[in-house]
Amino acid sequence: MTKITSGLLNDTLNLIQLARETALRSGRQAQASRFAPVEQNLQKAVTTARENRVAAPSQSGMMGQKDFKTLLNLSQNGGSHQASSMQIGERNQMVRAMASGGMSDLDIARQLGMTRQEVRLVVSVQRQMAYGKYEVSA
Repeated sequence: MTKITSGLLNDTLNLIQLARETALRSGRQAQASRFAPVEQNLQKAVTTARENRVAAPSQSGMMGQKDFKTLLNLSQNGGSHQASSMQIGERNQMVRAMASGGMSDLDIARQLGMTRQEVRLVVSVQRQMAYGKYEVSA
């Protein structure tokens, strides 16, 4: 049996709730009562899936480290869309740290809300600086 994603499970719950509400509004109480146990069981399954999704993703490796989670939360809850040079520098530092930790450019882009091209550019500049092919002017 294939694993059902939490999104599909939630969509199914919404559909059953809609069908039940439609039956109630149409005066078909017997039909609505048949949906009730299905709705309750789906609600339990959705709740369990949410709990598992929140608890499971980052238990090991760099993503599980407390300091990394703190930095990631700060970068994601950063506030305004107008990024200062300080915020950009911190973001680029996060990109470099994540890349040196072995994360793929796609994972880094998803975590920091960037494009893959931005991530690749930051990593490329880091590599060029490491090999002395790029100079930073003050």
